[in-house]
Amino acid sequence: MIKNFILPPLLVLSFVASLYVGEILAGTSLYFASMMALAVLSACVTYNILGGLGTISGIAFTRFALTTLVISQVGKVLLFERADINLDVPELTITVYAVYFGFLMLGTFVFSRVRLTLPKPTESETPAQLRYLYLVALSGGLLGTAWLLILEFAGGNADASLGHGFARALSFLLPFSLVLAVDNRIRTSSGQHSLGWMAVWPAIALAFHGFLYGARLGFVEPFAIIFLTCYLRKFRFRLKHTVAAISIAVLFFVVVSPFYLYSRSFGGKASITEQLTTMFKLLESAPSQWETIKSTVGEGALAAPGSVNYFASANAVTMNRFALIGPDSTLINACATGFHYGFTSIRLDVLTEIPRFLYRDKPEIGSNKYLGHLDGQEGDAFETTNSTVTSISDSYGAFSWLGVAAFAFVVMPAIFVVYESMFEIQRPWGTVAAVLLFLQLMEGSMGHDITEVLIKNPLYIVILSWCAAWIVRLIPVTGDRAVKVRNSSRRSVMMGTGDD
Repeated sequence: MIKNFILPPLLVLSFVASLYVGEILAGTSLYFASMMALAVLSACVTYNILGGLGTISGIAFTRFALTTLVISQVGKVLLFERADINLDVPELTITVYAVYFGFLMLGTFVFSRVRLTLPKPTESETPAQLRYLYLVALSGGLLGTAWLLILEFAGGNADASLGHGFARALSFLLPFSLVLAVDNRIRTSSGQHSLGWMAVWPAIALAFHGFLYGARLGFVEPFAIIFLTCYLRKFRFRLKHTVAAISIAVLFFVVVSPFYLYSRSFGGKASITEQLTTMFKLLESAPSQWETIKSTVGEGALAAPGSVNYFASANAVTMNRFALIGPDSTLINACATGFHYGFTSIRLDVLTEIPRFLYRDKPEIGSNKYLGHLDGQEGDAFETTNSTVTSISDSYGAFSWLGVAAFAFVVMPAIFVVYESMFEIQRPWGTVAAVLLFLQLMEGSMGHDITEVLIKNPLYIVILSWCAAWIVRLIPVTGDRAVKVRNSSRRSVMMGTGDD
């Protein structure tokens, strides 16, 4: 059994009380601190209902709760800043958060034990199949990622084409190959080691993709996949792993995050070659320009009226990435006077999924541009199409309080039910599903959560697993039939000791 790390009630109450007292002492209003306490309490209870860190939904919800609410409030207490400043409409924002997390807790309680009869991915049955599957997954993932880059730098409508959808689906094979590599290493070494040469290539490819765009998530993703794969297989972490994790975290906050934030203003080149040349030139000059990089990023991170930065300190530049309550407040503020846009954002996200040969004039970007202009995160002169909101603010902006309650009570639990019904978290494809939900549930509109997270990702995984398994089974492998498994316990033994 995976250790769930369920939170004891006394620990939850102590944590919530400490945050409440800390915010009051920092000067936060009584109303804001009270609503914050209700929201955090609901989040902690939801975490326990979902099964903690032993389930796909529990792992994904943990990051969602941390990056929207918990980290931001803990950060405010630690920095001794008022929690109700640097938000456009602080009292309304925290009330929306409290209602959302409250109804999510109720919905999770009602639907947490529901399981649906849904298609499941095909997993490898023998060690020989696993190694061939790794080669298929790595090749397909590299092809899909390269195809994505070509289309995204091609301009025009290329990044909204049907080919872009196929390329994105194939790119899912890249994290899958990394999961397979780590899984195979743990099994063949009897749990003594987790990394080998098989893990190097997909990890480099994932990191390179992030480097090209200056995307901080691209740096984090390979490490998140490796850690989750190890954790879900009960790998015994040792002192050297702890030291490595701390070193990577320090490197991210001190070096990688400021550099990637600075490099974004030099992006948007016409070709992959130009973009790559620009990034390498910036990297080469970074040591001599480091004070400029720090000051530029620090100034951009300072909170100001109407900005999305929640923390007042320039030293908390990376913390703003884990405080999505700030961007959410801008959208909530845009709809605070009574304007609500209904199904507009959902419709835009759904229409972008229709193939262009069926709908020639379909929207190219989805709800990002619309919501970005509405809340002010997108400028009229220069559009990044990277406005950052979550389903919390989008549900309020679209349908007011009814939208907040309904989406949190129905749609979010439905996502959890689908993933728990389809995937086994300790199998390779189940781990990939956990990684994708962990990375994508954090931010995005309601339409993103419905089309991408709830529908497309599970469908892609199932179809890719079937296709990959079919290709592998075409390859003659001696002994496959002799070691075919019938249950999970025999499978775990044979995957660790079987021979070709």
